[in-house]
Amino acid sequence: MADSIEIEPMGTGEQTVTESANQETIIAPEPVVDQAQRTDEVPIRVIWTPRFIVIFALILVVGLSADSLLVQARDNGYLAGNGILLAHLTPIFIMWVVIIVQARSVWIRLGGIFGCIWAIFSAINLIITLHSISPNAPILAHLDAAFSSALLGCYICLSIEQIPLRRWDAWFFSIAPIIVICFVTGLFFLTPADSRSFSTIEDAIAGIANVLSVLIWWARPSCWKVVPGLTFLFGIAPLIILLLSIPGLADSDTNFFFGEVMLLCILLGTIRFLQSELRRKLAHR
Repeated sequence: MADSIEIEPMGTGEQTVTESANQETIIAPEPVVDQAQRTDEVPIRVIWTPRFIVIFALILVVGLSADSLLVQARDNGYLAGNGILLAHLTPIFIMWVVIIVQARSVWIRLGGIFGCIWAIFSAINLIITLHSISPNAPILAHLDAAFSSALLGCYICLSIEQIPLRRWDAWFFSIAPIIVICFVTGLFFLTPADSRSFSTIEDAIAGIANVLSVLIWWARPSCWKVVPGLTFLFGIAPLIILLLSIPGLADSDTNFFFGEVMLLCILLGTIRFLQSELRRKLAHR
């Protein structure tokens, strides 16, 4: 039985304490842990380590320098422009595959799958345009809508996982689909009947998808607050696509160079995202 303590009053006003010796139970007090000590025990994910900063900066500097030289090689006829862009797509596709393998979340895996689809359709588009094909060919409109929508799906999945959804984010994802449907429907009916075709809808879908890809990152303050570097890199790529689609905005060399820069931004974004996933895995071990 547990210890019992009996206190018997005595005539002189003193008290006698009698303990039963059947069993002695000692309860150790719970150690008090300082709050600072608790904080120190929690692993903190440091993404921008010195080693990663050096690697990231080298890829950026070497990539921009190489892109400038590749523009000159294209102008002199040494290399085909689409072949250069295909070479840029290859490491991006590899990075998306690595992200799928390393991801701990279903959303990130879905984002990586959409990223792979975007890279595949972009490569098919470049391979087709290597041959003589009309710019108004329906296949180009199909591919444009396909890889623009895939990039949008990739961005939605990655931003949902990385960024906490606040009130404005919930409103954004609720209103955006309604606006898109109304815009595409209105554009279809406002187009003259003799010019109305399925390619018109696909062009509108591609343009809206690129606009939403920018807004998903840049129109949400929580993205700038939590992951500003990733927000800038992933947001600048579809913005460049939109600017390059404006006819007569720049000459051929400028368009080609910024096409390379767009792919470099996506590559740097995937590298930054993969670093975040690797640090998260280390923090949970």
